[in-house]
Amino acid sequence: MILLYFIAALVSVPLLLIQRNKKSISIIAGFFFAIQLTFAIYTVLSKGVTELHFFTYDALGILFFALLSVLAPITLIHSYSYLHEETIQQYRLYHIGFILLSTAITGAYFSNNITVSWILIEITTLSAALLIYHRRTPRSLEATWKYVFVCSTGIAIAYLGILFLSVLLHGEHELNMSYENLANVVSNANPLYLKLAFLFILVGYSTKIELFPMYTIGIDANHAAPSPMSAFFSTALVNLGFVSVFRVVRMMASSEIFAWIQGVLLIAGILSLLVAAVYMRRTKNAKRFLAYSTVENMGIVAIAMGAGGVGYVAAIFHMLMHGMVKSTAFYQFSQVGRIYNSYNMFRMGRYFGINPLGATVLILALAGLCAVPPSSLFISELMTFSSLITADRWLYFVLATLLLCVVIYSLCSRLLHICYNSSADISKVDKSAIKPYLTYIQLVLILASFFFCFYQPDWLMSMLQEITAVFSS
Repeated sequence: MILLYFIAALVSVPLLLIQRNKKSISIIAGFFFAIQLTFAIYTVLSKGVTELHFFTYDALGILFFALLSVLAPITLIHSYSYLHEETIQQYRLYHIGFILLSTAITGAYFSNNITVSWILIEITTLSAALLIYHRRTPRSLEATWKYVFVCSTGIAIAYLGILFLSVLLHGEHELNMSYENLANVVSNANPLYLKLAFLFILVGYSTKIELFPMYTIGIDANHAAPSPMSAFFSTALVNLGFVSVFRVVRMMASSEIFAWIQGVLLIAGILSLLVAAVYMRRTKNAKRFLAYSTVENMGIVAIAMGAGGVGYVAAIFHMLMHGMVKSTAFYQFSQVGRIYNSYNMFRMGRYFGINPLGATVLILALAGLCAVPPSSLFISELMTFSSLITADRWLYFVLATLLLCVVIYSLCSRLLHICYNSSADISKVDKSAIKPYLTYIQLVLILASFFFCFYQPDWLMSMLQEITAVFSS
């Protein structure tokens, strides 16, 4: 089935290239994402099946692909409103880039081979670059070149880590770079090679997961890309970075350097929180602000993995729920930016008077990002801090708590300013940019994320336990 999915993507691209009107392009793109949704259902029913030798429908890939298959059509719907003034060439290339990016992410989600994963991650760099350059402005050109250069450098660094892993293989294992095979050999491997491999892979893939140290390129990409695509970058693409790093962490669970790996993750997580706490107080641009919020959440995820225990479940749950909450915030800010004709948050205000329903979604997104009930992120952060206490990581507990206080203050001060600032000049706002049907979609998405705060289905918890079982064995 995954072969048919790849074929559908390859057929869609030339079909889009020959279209001469936006309606035909929209129909083709909509049909492709309908196929993707059907494929998502198939993967759930075919859990554990391996196809084309390199792709396995495991629990980790299924969960994140299911989320991608929900967010992709929603992003497409928001894109129709956002792109209504674009030229036919821009419209065509946007949808081509979107389809290629979704396909590459999907393949990487299910890849059971670290080398194949690396190839597909590199494809996401080229696909995303096409979307970042959408506006064809000097700023978008600069952001595109920076993204291609930094991400390619990061991917090259990750490849060095993969080369160190390949040194561990010999004899019959020489050509088998599957995660399963590597997991079988790391327990008796040279610790130095393992440490170098993990460091290179973590640093390289930090360009995708938006984690310290190479988080900056994700900030610039979100700033330059169209707002609906910024939502997709900060969810599906960031999730890809997490899945790639998590598979490596899980692969090394039996190695003698695993405690060292946890320490590295804790340090990377705290530094990411520090970066977010500092820059969320300084930035004025709404999209950059939300991008730094993503860095903060990835810091929490790294801390959860570093803490161990229930932290591994917390990390996956946090990533899934963050995808729903953060996409809602980006979708709403797409509308906010068009209403005020600016993404400068200090030029915004009285949003409740302009768009009460949209402001309600913004307040709900604020609650979600602050991880206060009814936010589902409250559950994952509670598990994360519990795991820190259980592991006697008190220093990291204190540092993470203090930095999160700064982050929460920044979130509240900025978003409440938009909703209630009475001194803002709203005489030039464009109320025609208000699209109630888009806001209702966002409302459903954020409320769906809140549902998981109060009820975690047995099937979800069972899959999370299956994914993290190796850490307790």
